[in-house]
Amino acid sequence: MVYVKPGVQERILLHLRDFSDYIDSVEVPFSLSQMGIANAVAIARSNVPRAIAGLKDDGMLIVRQAHVSGVSRKRKAYFLTNAGIALADETWKRLQDFSLRVILSAGDTQKTILGEIHEILPFTMRIVDIIRYLDENGILDARSLSEDLIERDLSKHVEKQLVTSLEDLPRLRHFYGRETELDNMVKLLDARATTLIVPGIAGIGKTTMAAKLVERFVHRRNLFYHRCQDWEGARTFLEAISEWLATIGDTMLSEYLVATPVPRATDAARIISDSVSSFPCLIVIDDFHKVHDKVLVQTLQSISLSLVEMEEDVGLVLFSRSYRESIPLKDAEGRIVCIPMELRGLDQDACRNLLTGFGEMEDDQFLYIYHLARGHPLVIELINRGAPATAFHETLEKYVTVEIFSKLSGEQKRVLGALSVFRESVPLAALAEQKLKTDELDSLVEQGLARSGDSDTYDVHDLVREFILQGLDEPAAIALHQRASEWYASKDESPERHIELAHHLLSAVEYEAAAEHLDSIGRGLVRSGHLEILELLDKVVMDELPAKLVASIFQIKGDIYSLLGKFDDAEDCFNQSYDFAISSNSNLIGAQVLSSKADIALKRGSLEKSLELHLDALNIFNELSDSIWSARTYNNLGFLYRRKGDKNNARKAYSNVVNILETENNPSLAPARISLARAYLDMGEVELAREHAFAAHSETDELGDSVLHARAQAVLGRYYAKTDDFELALHHYSESMAAMEDAGDPIALVDISLLLGEVLVEAGRAEEAMDHYRQGLAIAESNDLRMQMGELLSRLGGTAPDRQRRMEYLQRALTVFRELGAKARMSEVQQMVHQSIMGR
Repeated sequence: MVYVKPGVQERILLHLRDFSDYIDSVEVPFSLSQMGIANAVAIARSNVPRAIAGLKDDGMLIVRQAHVSGVSRKRKAYFLTNAGIALADETWKRLQDFSLRVILSAGDTQKTILGEIHEILPFTMRIVDIIRYLDENGILDARSLSEDLIERDLSKHVEKQLVTSLEDLPRLRHFYGRETELDNMVKLLDARATTLIVPGIAGIGKTTMAAKLVERFVHRRNLFYHRCQDWEGARTFLEAISEWLATIGDTMLSEYLVATPVPRATDAARIISDSVSSFPCLIVIDDFHKVHDKVLVQTLQSISLSLVEMEEDVGLVLFSRSYRESIPLKDAEGRIVCIPMELRGLDQDACRNLLTGFGEMEDDQFLYIYHLARGHPLVIELINRGAPATAFHETLEKYVTVEIFSKLSGEQKRVLGALSVFRESVPLAALAEQKLKTDELDSLVEQGLARSGDSDTYDVHDLVREFILQGLDEPAAIALHQRASEWYASKDESPERHIELAHHLLSAVEYEAAAEHLDSIGRGLVRSGHLEILELLDKVVMDELPAKLVASIFQIKGDIYSLLGKFDDAEDCFNQSYDFAISSNSNLIGAQVLSSKADIALKRGSLEKSLELHLDALNIFNELSDSIWSARTYNNLGFLYRRKGDKNNARKAYSNVVNILETENNPSLAPARISLARAYLDMGEVELAREHAFAAHSETDELGDSVLHARAQAVLGRYYAKTDDFELALHHYSESMAAMEDAGDPIALVDISLLLGEVLVEAGRAEEAMDHYRQGLAIAESNDLRMQMGELLSRLGGTAPDRQRRMEYLQRALTVFRELGAKARMSEVQQMVHQSIMGR
């Protein structure tokens, strides 16, 4: 038998109960800090704020800054209120009879309860420590314990080893000068949690400075370095930082991204801020000027604002070419949020150190070179590696063009041109396939015009790339992009490869090939959250493309706008898609577009419009004998009729789904059967639901599709809940939720959270139910699932232990349902409000 330990909140109550006398003290024990609580109840430090959230909301504990023993700076400390102490006393009274077994020093095992265990232990242990050392079988092995060991476990100040993520950081060849700037940055980051923005022109040494700054914090903080690219969106950055956070021990952001195709800036920033507030870290973002995604900009702005409140050693440093104020310098209260530190040219001593190829120089000669380069480190390096230093030019750009690029050989220009059209580092093979003389690469690297990375990969500095691309005529640029597209076409399947292939096809003016490629892979990329392909779709020139292909491109754009919540733009794209679909007799695309417009109408609260569009789409699907889309549409119609209260038409719609399932032997109809079983359960048709729930479970198991099988398990769990078999219901719900978290289906996750919460309430486990409701609410809010938000808020309002919290949740639910125009649910929630007021 597997024993269930007392829950995290119960353990926190017992732990803080032992230190309730310190509520008015100036200096408090380490045990009252976040890390002290984490050590005592055996959870990650980053999870403490979430674990105490419910207790804090219910007025059971308070948080204040205090001097913590053994810690130099003030930290947040947590104290039980009088109500919290009373709840902790009740918790202890209830847990005194919790049974367990103890293995004593002689090896004999004794059965006891928590209230009497002190009588047989060889030394005194706090109750929360006893619970922490219990294994999954409810056994405490006292042989391996000692007072010193317990004290050592409780006093750990660092959660785990420091973790670094520095994959994009280039190798540092040398570093001269800038010691003052570097020292100032380190001092500012050491003083408090803050944000630095470091602007500077191209080639001035920002990346070198970033590498040196990271080096200063090795073995002191967890480190994350990310280099932005023009084509990347917020998701690329969020996925990279989520992997780093997961390695540290906080998987919250990873789980959020799995469940959320379109991350929200506020949600992502809150999760990242909560995570990094728990450990010392430094986040360095390079080439920030390349960011065009508003979500990423807003995410970093929100993180910067949150740093003002943090007590941990946390820093965010942004290196950028842009001098515009992308991060606010102060918050609404006038507190400093961001400190700008511009990088200028190197001083004379640093430049002398870079000019190693000149040997001893006269002061006049050096000053001439210094003023010619204006202290620009990249130009100084180019001069040191052989670039002429005889003529003065008005601008650095003119100097580089006239004195360096114009004097390259034809083959060197071809190699640099081929390298410059790639937006990322590429292996030598990518250039060799173009029959270029790759031997020239060594010379170009020696001159500082190309860069050699690890594993035989090459790229160029952004400044060099810009000069090269500006100097290419159109035919030469098109030819280079064509060769680059051929390289990517031969590579393995990956989102990055697909995006780069589309980019080069578009740059090579091969619009039809690019459109066909985006048509074939676009929907899959959108489902996996790569909404940055919208920029590529916008670049497709459709004047001479086949109408069917144009219809498909507009359809994908509409899907992206719909996910982004830009319903006007989505409808505009869908309207254009529909027109092109009809003109090309692409009736399937036309009907799919009508279904998408119906979904938007429903989200906007227009039930009749949604119904009308689905009926129009259904006529086309039936004419095409497309059973999959017909079954899907009949299920949608059944749902809409039920929303209207028209049960007769709902039953007719569902009977049509049954007919399709009986006449078609198509595995792709499994989702329709799952939806049908769920609908029958909603209507109270338990026997019909049972038939289709079991059939769906069996079919999806045979298909081997884990996501579909998880959905089928959720329906089966709901069936068992309807028949009051709570153990089986919990089993299927838990299995389904685990699979859905891996697959990233937010709607299904929310639905299962609702169902699992209902079963837990029925089983008398209200606290666990509220945890699942809160998790579901976070997912629903991040995906703008407004109907589900209202349902979850109403469930929380019906489950919360105190009247004040119930009223807050129910009022929020009323607001959501009012905005949706869901009058029936509004009436039901108003009745719940009345019952809460009356104390029922």
